[in-house]
Parts: sequence; C-alpha cells; structure tokens
Amino acid sequence: MVGRLSSARKKRFSSMKELLRGFKRGGRRIEIKPRRARVVGVFSCKGGVGKTTTAANLGMLLAERLGNGVIVIEANLSAPNLGLHLGIIDPKVTIHDVLAGAVPIERATNVVGGKLHAVPGSVAYEGGIPLVDLKGAIEPTRSKYKLIIIDSAPGLGAEAVAAIKACDEMLVVTNPEIPTIASTLRTFRAAQRYRIPITGVVVNKIMGKRYEVPLSEIRKTLGWPIIATVPDDDKVRESLTAGIPVVRYSPKSRAARAFRELADRTFEKLFKEGKRRQPSL
Repeated sequence: MVGRLSSARKKRFSSMKELLRGFKRGGRRIEIKPRRARVVGVFSCKGGVGKTTTAANLGMLLAERLGNGVIVIEANLSAPNLGLHLGIIDPKVTIHDVLAGAVPIERATNVVGGKLHAVPGSVAYEGGIPLVDLKGAIEPTRSKYKLIIIDSAPGLGAEAVAAIKACDEMLVVTNPEIPTIASTLRTFRAAQRYRIPITGVVVNKIMGKRYEVPLSEIRKTLGWPIIATVPDDDKVRESLTAGIPVVRYSPKSRAARAFRELADRTFEKLFKEGKRRQPSL
C-alpha cells in the first residue's frame, strides 16, 4: 500500500514538474478574440425608396431581440434624416463631428426607445463632403455591439462607396417600378465589385397597381432572393411625422407586420445560419 502511494506521488510530482516547466517556457499561447459585430448596410439606388425607413424599423425590432446590442449609424452625410425617423430632432453631437475627428463615436450615440442606439447626422451641415473613412470611424463600436446597421446615402457616390467598404453585408431596398429596378442593378454590381455579400432584397411601397412590376419579374431581373415585401402604408408617413418608427407607432399596421417579417428573416440569416455568425449573446 505504501509502495503504491509512493508511486502515485512520484507520478503526480512528475506531472507537476512538466506543468511548471510549461509555465516557465510560456506555455501554450491562447488568443481570446474580442467580439466583432456584424455590419449590415441598407442601400438603395436613389432617394425616396424607403431605405431609411427600413433601417430605422429594422434597427428598432432587432434591438428588442438583442437588447442594447444594436446600433444604427447615419451614413447619408449630405442629406441625413435618420435622426428625424427616430425622433432625434436637434442632436448636439453627430456623425459629422465623429468623422471630423472632434469627438469619439460614443459621444454621438443616442438611445431610442430604451434599447436602440443611434448615431444621427446633422441636418444643418452645409459644407462639402470629402472622402471619409467610415469604416475606421465605426471601428470602436464593433467590440461593443452585436449588430451595426448603416443607413447609406442613396445612389453610388463617394458617400455610398464609403458605406459599402464599411459593411460585412448589404440589404438592398427597391420599389416595384421599372426605373428603380433598373437602377438597383447598379447597386448589385457595386456589391460584386467590392465583394460584399447581399443579405437580400426588400421590395418597398407596394401598392398593388397593375403597372407595378410583379415580384416574380423583380426576382428574375435582380437574380437575388426577396426577403421582404412592404406595402405602401399611410401609417409609415404618420410615424415619420411623429418621429417614431412605425413598428412602435402602429404595431398592427400592414407595414409594421411586414417589417417584423423582415426582422425575423434578417435575424435568421445573420445569427442562425452557421455558428461562425453567431454573436456572443
């Protein structure tokens, strides 16, 4: 019995020596990577399509799911109106101040509806828009949030390109009209050029008129899945006047129900399709 205990002790001491030698050598290096938020940009080929409405409502709904883990950022620097959609009328600090290097992005962040964080722009800004490093400006937020939504400038000018470069994925908003759909193809080509995956297409402001392009034709022309269809709804216009996203202003409206479906599908695509996309909840 004594001999066996002695043998066991020797084995244990031998193991401890190996462990201590490992500590002395520095041991096995383990790198714990910080959490990195997904960055999804909301884009449209022109103004008036419903891009900002989509960004504001999607952000509000996903913030309800992810707690304080969602931030929506204004990237339409020449004509910002994200703040107006969220009831932020006269922000003291904006994304313009952040890009000018005057303040960190945390100083420009507002909390809307208790959970959604938002960085608005300055509607009073009148200067020119130089080339900006939006990706660098939002970098500090990537370790603090689970999802960053960028409300891009319409079209494919320098502002929109800066937003594309900052994204991990793109959500493209269009209308069921031939000129809009034709222009939307340019947005798809830009995504290919910069190798940014497209989460899906949102067809907004559907009125059910005979002159509208059928969804089957839109899908065929764009060659990409339509993940949501949003009807034209006066409640959306009312909600903008109130400065409250329609999903909060009129939760049972047709548009609010459609945005809720969009949020469900977006959440599924971003956070459930593959463990590599799963954020630290």
